[in-house]
Amino acid sequence: MNEQLGARMGKLMKQYDITQAQLARYAGTSQSSISKYLSGTQEPRSEILANIATALHTTSAQLLGKPEPTIKTSYGFVKEYCARHGGDLTEDEVSELITTLLKARKERNDNTRCPDVHHAEMECSGSLPTAGIHSHTS
Repeated sequence: MNEQLGARMGKLMKQYDITQAQLARYAGTSQSSISKYLSGTQEPRSEILANIATALHTTSAQLLGKPEPTIKTSYGFVKEYCARHGGDLTEDEVSELITTLLKARKERNDNTRCPDVHHAEMECSGSLPTAGIHSHTS
C-alpha cells in the first residue's frame, strides 16, 4: 500500500496536534482505519482522503505525493473549495454562489463589449447615442 501517505499524515497530525481519534471523527471513519492508513496497510476512499486532507490543512494531492497544478488561479482555489465543502452548503448558499458567478461574468462581458463610455449606448444597444441631439417637432 502507500506508506508515504501514512508518513505524510503522521507528520501533519503531529504538526497540528491531532490525534487518531480526532482525525477519525472529522474524516468520518474509524480510528482503526486511520491506524491502517498511517501504517500503509490500507488506503482511504477518495471522500475520506479529502476529509483527512481538509482536517490536516492540505490537499489530497499533497497527501498522495502528487504534484499540485502548476497554475494557481482564483478559479482553481474556488473549484477546490467547492469540491471540498460543497456538501456543507445549503441550497440557498449554492444558488447565491451561482448567481454571483453569473452576475460577475455578465458584468465582465458587458464591460468588455462596451469599454468606451461615449460609444457604449450605440455598441451595446444597437441605437445611436442621444446626447447632444435635439429633436424638433413641427
